[in-house]
Amino acid sequence: MKSALTASNRTRLAVARRRVAAVAAISVTLPVFVGCAGGVSTGTGSSGEACAPEDITIVQSGRGLENEYYVAVDAGARAFAESKGLLDNYQWISSDGDSSKQLSQIKSVLAKSGECTVLNIDANESSIVPAIVSEVEKSGAWLVTQWNKPDDASPLDGSKHWVAHMSVDGVPQGYGIAKALFEKMGGKGKIVALQGILDNPPAKERFAGLQQALEEYPEIELIEDQTAGWDRTKAQDITQTWLTAHGDEIGGVWAAGDEMALGAREALLNAGRADVPVAGVDGLEQAIKLVAAGDGYAATTQSTGKLQGGYGLAIGFAAATGEIDPDELPAEKREFYLEDLPIVTQENAADTPAATDVSELDFSDVWAVNGRGM
Repeated sequence: MKSALTASNRTRLAVARRRVAAVAAISVTLPVFVGCAGGVSTGTGSSGEACAPEDITIVQSGRGLENEYYVAVDAGARAFAESKGLLDNYQWISSDGDSSKQLSQIKSVLAKSGECTVLNIDANESSIVPAIVSEVEKSGAWLVTQWNKPDDASPLDGSKHWVAHMSVDGVPQGYGIAKALFEKMGGKGKIVALQGILDNPPAKERFAGLQQALEEYPEIELIEDQTAGWDRTKAQDITQTWLTAHGDEIGGVWAAGDEMALGAREALLNAGRADVPVAGVDGLEQAIKLVAAGDGYAATTQSTGKLQGGYGLAIGFAAATGEIDPDELPAEKREFYLEDLPIVTQENAADTPAATDVSELDFSDVWAVNGRGM
């Protein structure tokens, strides 16, 4: 997707990113951390000793396994644990979209397993990341975060126990699916847009990508947008309301995630509007099948779930065992985007690997999916 951008588009992309950063409103700031281990040069816990692999508790946290994206995350996480012969040491904890619950779960895990804990956390909201980091620092455990964090918080701020933060650049994703949607619409018409949780950086980035695409298609008009919180049922309800309000005016639906796009599609089918195309992000199996069939789904993206689950844990594990020292890592290995993956359209959908296919994952290089620094 990146290679298809013109110089002008790249300029817009940079502007969009700056706008995304500028609008972030963070009410919780990252505390100042005091480093553990008294200057020990290896990746060690508060005791000053590296953890033996068999003593490490491996933890993955996300919203819930009823969501296909998190099934892929879990598949990648399990693949890593199995590669170390530690599947019995692995546990998944579901936040169910509740930030207080997620923080409580993390505290409970740390109370039991202490410094030899590796956590790969998709925080429900950016605002709880500082509290998670604080708990990890106090216990001497090891943390990698995914997707969400405050704009003014970073693993580089002083805590070696917050090993890394990884995400996917949402601007080209939102831009790419928007272009595919607009082309499906013949380059003109009115659309509505379903946003993710507004506190989440990927939601903001993907919406900025949509706005960039709108600048390039002056005959496409965005008439309404609303957050559906990444939820399929909420997206269906919102789309039904829009169909009542706008009727045949709606010519396309852009969604920041496939769960919401699929909810919107259900509302369209119920209203007899199967002619209205939708587009989403995340590469859910149902979405890819619909894209391949040309059945009202203009585009999605390849899933990064298994990569984030597997390699997020691999990086934290390498720090816990002393294989890497976070303090000695360059900035681009502590805060980075994964490599960009192609937008999935009808032309390439048949060649897109299954979201849970972990057969080609190789954890011998923990930085294999590192695309570029943030």
